[in-house]
Amino acid sequence: RRRVFNEAKELGIADKGDVIIGNWKEGVGKDGTVEFGASDTSDGSKLLLEGQQFDTILADYLVGAIDGFSPYFQDLIFNRLVPHLAPGGRLYVIGLQPIPDSVNSPANIMCKIRRVRDACILLANHRCYREYPLDWIERHLRKSGLNVVQSRTYPIRYDHATMVRQINVGRSKLKLFPTKGMAAEMGKVLDDLEKESLEVTRKQADGRITLGYDYVVVAERPVDSD
Repeated sequence: RRRVFNEAKELGIADKGDVIIGNWKEGVGKDGTVEFGASDTSDGSKLLLEGQQFDTILADYLVGAIDGFSPYFQDLIFNRLVPHLAPGGRLYVIGLQPIPDSVNSPANIMCKIRRVRDACILLANHRCYREYPLDWIERHLRKSGLNVVQSRTYPIRYDHATMVRQINVGRSKLKLFPTKGMAAEMGKVLDDLEKESLEVTRKQADGRITLGYDYVVVAERPVDSD
């Protein structure tokens, strides 16, 4: 909780509105129904944002982050958010199209980095984020009763510094590996990836590779919905 408020202060938004901390999963049944007023949260209090509605909701890389904190809840998150969207209101879902395992182009270096980074996270006994494709998002928005108004994609351009940041995520996990020997060998793999990524980007005209895309999906709650 303290970390969240400190981050809000660093971003300069602590005094711009309310910073809400809670668990979206509480109160959601296995069938996706939301039990408002049931007082079945862990401490018997109301559910997060119970009784509040908004004209606009921004789900900023929310679905992809869920697996790291609340696994297997992704298919129910929109059911949880829809009651807070006013009739005629819009939900904006921002996400990352999953990076493939491999591609037949220089961009394959980013695929390799993603695989090794995730391996490091798992070997540190942590959970990886799990991104979901655009069509999955659109499908589940419709299942939750929303109308998909528009979808847009934005190609991702990776430079060397961007790739090194992902490599450094792997490096940050080495201290948590089961053995020092394993960590040392994985460290060499990460060093090799950094060198390879530099070589690949130097060969590109603008120093960048293109792989995958971010997306924004706009969904609207029908005006006549309850």
